[in-house]
Amino acid sequence: MKKLILLIFCVITILSTVQSQDFGYRTTDVGVEYQWQPKSQVFALHFAYNLQVHHSFQARLGYTKTNWLDKGRNDNEEGSGFGGSLGYRYYIMVMPKDFFIGLRADIWQLKVFWERGTLKGTSNITALQPALEMGYTFLLNDQIFITPAVTCGSQQNIKVEGRVTGEGLMLLMGVSAGWRF
Repeated sequence: MKKLILLIFCVITILSTVQSQDFGYRTTDVGVEYQWQPKSQVFALHFAYNLQVHHSFQARLGYTKTNWLDKGRNDNEEGSGFGGSLGYRYYIMVMPKDFFIGLRADIWQLKVFWERGTLKGTSNITALQPALEMGYTFLLNDQIFITPAVTCGSQQNIKVEGRVTGEGLMLLMGVSAGWRF
């Protein structure tokens, strides 16, 4: 009986020691995000689920306004639409703050008005934008985050109704801010 009690005591001691070495905490971020590049602007709601150590999963719902001017396939291309994205961030620090790198995939439903010479028209586009992002998360009082980031990716039109419009590389600068709980 003494051996059993001693064994139970040792197991409880070891398990409590292992549990006490668990660090970090799971959090959720909710906020707004703005991104800019010469060809477009993105306004979005930002959601993140931060795991205990290094990892974070992102989701966005947003609106984009595009103005490719003559940088697309036509003389002028302007449009807008709604979309969203899913992404992953790896934080260098153990907790979700400071420097990170990440991957993200956006999908947008765009209505683009184009002009080519005297021709004018409208195209409905479904655009996929896979991207790599880097940034830095400032955490104030463990509750408020401000995250400037740079995103580099490519826009590919995966479905086009109407005339084909601009595709190609993109470099966005942005900032998100909100609450962590």
